[in-house]
Amino acid sequence: MPKVVDHDQQRSELLAAAFDLFADKGYSATSMRALAAGLGVSTGTLYHYFAGKDDIFEQMLVWLSERDVEEATALIPDDATLRLRLELLFTWIRGNAQYLRRLLLLTLDFQRHRSDEDAKALVRASTRLYRDALNDQLGPTVGGAPWSLIQGMLVHEMLDPENVDVPDHLDALMRLLDSD
Repeated sequence: MPKVVDHDQQRSELLAAAFDLFADKGYSATSMRALAAGLGVSTGTLYHYFAGKDDIFEQMLVWLSERDVEEATALIPDDATLRLRLELLFTWIRGNAQYLRRLLLLTLDFQRHRSDEDAKALVRASTRLYRDALNDQLGPTVGGAPWSLIQGMLVHEMLDPENVDVPDHLDALMRLLDSD
């Protein structure tokens, strides 16, 4: 009897596992052969699900962005105050900071090696997904400031980890939002 495979689940599992491989080696240093070996599948299996390395990366970035937004926003009750929304979002970010930093670095690495319009559009779409979800939670009048602060905080933690005070960042963001 042939093996029954849930192709959507298999694709999701491959995309999730591909992140660590790309993040560890970088976009340009990761080949289809290395992906197949690291994922424990044949290159033929990868080509069954994806057109190539770029397709895997592009689908992975979209899948991760959508998953992250869904996961983070699921924690926030509909009736939460602005302060509670921010606290819950910052808690999720703190709990996923290492992953988010790796994702940010990988995305920058991808854009550095693939500077074509399709690559730029992919990065913009992923960034906008995070920013728009944040704005949905905080209100549309906040613009990109909270997202920029969060990205800056993630980078700051890489460069000067001893001098990052997350509660201070949260309070500063609240003061910005309250200054209306």
